[in-house]
Amino acid sequence: MTAAMASWKQQVLQRGASLYVGDLDPEVTETDLRAAFYHVCPISSLRLCRCRLTGKSLCYAYVNLYSHAQASRALGLLNHTNLKGKPMRIMWCQRDPFARKTGFANLFVKNLDFSISSSCLESIFSKYGTILSCKVAGENGRNKGFGFVQFESQDSALAAQTALHDTMLGGKKLHVCKFVKKTERTAAAPCEVFTNLYVKNLDETITEDGLKDMFSVVGDVSSVAIMMDHEGKSKHFGFVNFKSPDDAKKAVDIMNGSVVGSKTLFVGKAQRKSERTMILKQEYKDLQIRIAEKLRASNLYVKNLNVDIDDKKLKDVFSAYGKILSVKVICHNDGTSKQFGFVCFASPAEANKALVALNGALLEGKILHVAKAQWKKDHHQEWHNFSGQNQPQSFYPSNCTTVSSAIHPLHFNFDHSPLLPFLHHPMFCQHFGVQHPFMAQNYQQNFSTHVRLYFHSAMSF
Repeated sequence: MTAAMASWKQQVLQRGASLYVGDLDPEVTETDLRAAFYHVCPISSLRLCRCRLTGKSLCYAYVNLYSHAQASRALGLLNHTNLKGKPMRIMWCQRDPFARKTGFANLFVKNLDFSISSSCLESIFSKYGTILSCKVAGENGRNKGFGFVQFESQDSALAAQTALHDTMLGGKKLHVCKFVKKTERTAAAPCEVFTNLYVKNLDETITEDGLKDMFSVVGDVSSVAIMMDHEGKSKHFGFVNFKSPDDAKKAVDIMNGSVVGSKTLFVGKAQRKSERTMILKQEYKDLQIRIAEKLRASNLYVKNLNVDIDDKKLKDVFSAYGKILSVKVICHNDGTSKQFGFVCFASPAEANKALVALNGALLEGKILHVAKAQWKKDHHQEWHNFSGQNQPQSFYPSNCTTVSSAIHPLHFNFDHSPLLPFLHHPMFCQHFGVQHPFMAQNYQQNFSTHVRLYFHSAMSF
């Protein structure tokens, strides 16, 4: 923990010219961000982060400026300003996740008046030290009554907590405490207690009295409600509130999955909107992972493309081997090809067929390299394992017939020859390929050692 904290403090002292821009409206584009920053200072580059499967905005971005002074100016002028109706939250970009994961110098502020904005909260807390991030939680443009303030140092956070806890702001008494991660709060919390149940898939003929009678068999019911539309017709779901948590839990066990009329009931704890949102986000994340894993074996990485090869040409070449779901040639910002891309087939068998047929094939003067694509985290791990386990000991062979090296595998571009003793000197060149978002699994082609031969007189093999 001490080492991580030292690393975090070092990053704070060595801020560059990169900013994190969060809480963006889903409709905000790269063009919108450039326009917002253009009036303050020129942008070196920016990246709006998107879902790798759907392409939808993840509502945050990274903006690189040309100097620390420009970044500081942009932070001061644009933080908490509106972009497409939502205030942007801008802070210094920190690569070290220490503060985010530990809640270092982060305060939780609740019981805020609905008129308090993020900029207002920051101006109040900034008297006690440098603030890295400040946010008042909101929904549909309205303050939810709580927020977060993260300071640069623990001392500043403690000073603000001591000074502002239980003080009045906008007619309400503030509650200021150290931020605790949700996982830690959940672990410390007692067993879940609830009395209100959500009941769905109700038959349209069921009335509130009928629903109450149905659940009263389990225990004392304090209230019942069936949701209706604007015409007074049932929406087929409602709520049943018990007096006792034990009865509520028993009702879930007994009534969930039971058949009433022609309908199978769903009965569970009535959840707040925030709880439902969290569950839906997790389900969506799990779905993304399942889809990604399904497509993983069908996705090919293709490199050494001719600069003239675009998506259409690449698809035409690979479509002979099966149904293609997507094709993408990766390009620079100016639209020129980076000479690599990805082809995703409908099935792993089709992908394997294309890999075998086209790996090493000649396409418009270039020899293609085709391999199974990998996620960035996977090829980083493989590179870490490779570099850790295979440290080079020596690039020079002990004699002309034996090659010994810790690098694996080694490939030399010459055969054994009686001319070898007459070499002036061999020059060994280690080539580790090009870093890409996906790295080929075939290290035999990605990691190779090439030997160029120099002679006193002109010779050729």
